Amino acid sequence: MQLYLDSYGASLGVKNGMFCLKTPNNPPQLIAIRRINVIFATKGVNISTNAMLLAIQNNIPLILLNNISHPVGQVWSGQFGSISTIRKHQALFARHPDGLVWIKNHLCQKIEQQIGLLQQLNPHNAPNAAPNDAFDTERQKAITIATQMQQNLQNYLVTSSTPPDAITATFRGWEGIASRHYFKCISMALPTQYQFGFRSRHPSIDEFNSLLNYLYGILYALVELALMKAGIDPYTGIMHADEYNHPTMVYDFIEIFRYWADAVAIRLCQTNALPADGFDKHETKGVLLGTKAKGVVVNQFFRFMNQMVIYQNLSRKRITHIDLTAVKMATMLKEFDFDK
Repeated sequence: MQLYLDSYGASLGVKNGMFCLKTPNNPPQLIAIRRINVIFATKGVNISTNAMLLAIQNNIPLILLNNISHPVGQVWSGQFGSISTIRKHQALFARHPDGLVWIKNHLCQKIEQQIGLLQQLNPHNAPNAAPNDAFDTERQKAITIATQMQQNLQNYLVTSSTPPDAITATFRGWEGIASRHYFKCISMALPTQYQFGFRSRHPSIDEFNSLLNYLYGILYALVELALMKAGIDPYTGIMHADEYNHPTMVYDFIEIFRYWADAVAIRLCQTNALPADGFDKHETKGVLLGTKAKGVVVNQFFRFMNQMVIYQNLSRKRITHIDLTAVKMATMLKEFDFDK
C-alpha cells in the first residue's frame, strides 16, 4: 500500500516495530512494515527520525510533496538501484541521435494512448443522454489531428546534422498541437462545472486543471521512484532541457503514463465523486484541491493504479508497469553500444 499523509497535524512514529500513525481526532493506528511500499507526506505532517530510519532500513521511500503534490525531496538509502554504468551511458544517450529517436517513439506512444482514450470517451451522462453531434465532431477532429501529428513524428528522420534542441522543439510543437485538441475534447465531455478553456499548470485557473495537476504530481513521484530503483538518474533528461533542481528525465519518462491520470480525473468529474466544496481558490495560487477532496482523489487514483491491465503484452498492475518500463530502459542504457 501507499501511505499518503496530508492531514495537518498528523504524525508518523514507530511502536513495537511498526509504523504508528496518528491523525487529529482519531486513535493511533499501527501499520505493519510489509504493508507499505512508499510513504508520501505533505507540509504540516510530523515524522520522527525513528520512522525515517525504519523506512530506510526496509527500503521504503519517503517522498515529500509540496501543496500541489509535486515531489520536492525524498528520504531514502541514497543508493541507486544498479551500477553507475547506467547513468554514465544515460548522460551520453541524452545527446545521441538514438536518444532523440527514443523521444520520438515515446511521443508517438503518448499520442496513440490519447487517441485510445478519446475513442472510449463519452460525454457526461452518456449513453443515456441524447446523441451529442458537437462532441462527436470534435472528437473525430481531435483524433484526425492527433493521427497526423503522430505520422509527422514517425516520418521524421533524425540526423546528427540537425541540432538536438531544434529537433526536440519540433517534436514538442507536434505533440502540443495534438494535446490541445485532445484536452478540448475532454472538456466537452465533462459536466458544465468542470469544463475548461485550456490547460493551465501553475497556477491552475479552474477545478479540472487543479485536479489533473494534483494527479500528475502523485504520478511524478511514482515515476521518479521507479527510475531511481532502476538505476536511472531522474535529473538527466533528453527532450526537457536541464534545469537546476528539476527532474527532467521524469518529465520525459512520464509522458506515456499521463493518460492514466487523465482517465482518473475524467471519471471523478463525470461521476460527481468530488465534494461540492472540494476546491480552494486563492488570488495568487489559483485553484487548489481542498483537503476534503484529496482523500477521494488519492483513494481513487491508487485503486486505479493497482488494477491489473495488459500493457506491452504483460498483465500487471498499472503501478508495476511503470517499474517494468523503467527497468527495460535501464537495461537498454546499460547495454547501449555508442560505437555502432
